[in-house]
Amino acid sequence: MKKILVPCDFSAAARHAYRFATEIAGINNGEVIVVKAIELPNLYGNGMPGQPYSFVDPVAVISEWTQAAEKDFEVMKKAVGSTFANASFRVETGDVTDTILQMIQAEEIDLVVMGTNGADGLKEFFVGSNTEKIVRSSPVPVFAIHNALHVSDVKNIIFPTSLDLTQNTLIEKIKGLQQLFHAVIHVLYINYFTTTLVSDSEAQASLESYARFYNLENYCLHVSRSANLEEGIAAYAERIPHSIIAMATHGNKGLAHLLMGSIAEDVVNHVSEPVWTYSIVQS
Repeated sequence: MKKILVPCDFSAAARHAYRFATEIAGINNGEVIVVKAIELPNLYGNGMPGQPYSFVDPVAVISEWTQAAEKDFEVMKKAVGSTFANASFRVETGDVTDTILQMIQAEEIDLVVMGTNGADGLKEFFVGSNTEKIVRSSPVPVFAIHNALHVSDVKNIIFPTSLDLTQNTLIEKIKGLQQLFHAVIHVLYINYFTTTLVSDSEAQASLESYARFYNLENYCLHVSRSANLEEGIAAYAERIPHSIIAMATHGNKGLAHLLMGSIAEDVVNHVSEPVWTYSIVQS
């Protein structure tokens, strides 16, 4: 986690994300890049009769917004109180999601840390939050931060699993998180009611085999029953203080996303705990 990207809108959640990113980078002797993506509106205004549109100079507008964003970044740094030196600030123009994904590739980013307030109702169905879109599309892990968080706060990693034995890359990422936070991994299996339920003892035995297969250390195993995966994960997380949730996402897009959705994205939108996600598409 040497290079960390923090998309920023200067909200309270973005400030939390920036501080958390600087703490991670400080541990790893890394770098933080903060980016403000400016989506340009229709740069035309009402003109004289016969000339319904008058042109507005986009260069002047971008320059003005860039200067304002740079001032906002300085204010944010002072408000956060971080003494981390290896942080830079960029202003880019374009769609927020596209800008972030392009920067991940161009800057060889290892981790994205985003502040989020989630998305609900019609907004979630038709648009979704920017964080949700990045969770779905990012080729690198994404941390979604809702509230103030310090690295030292994290004592537990809640890891919901389907007991898949073909996810070596994901498990190595989880072990890396465990090392960063010196945390206990809570391997969680949700025995949910829309599937064929197995007995708790069978599920427990499968979890024990799973932990041995991946050579997990400093972990505990849990079987919970719930009406669905999201509710089961959220309910368990509420019982475990000082925790983050670490999840795989399948990166469903287009029609597949509309029909199937993503449990990881739902959890990001609806829980208050920090959520770390990693797309297993490339695993």
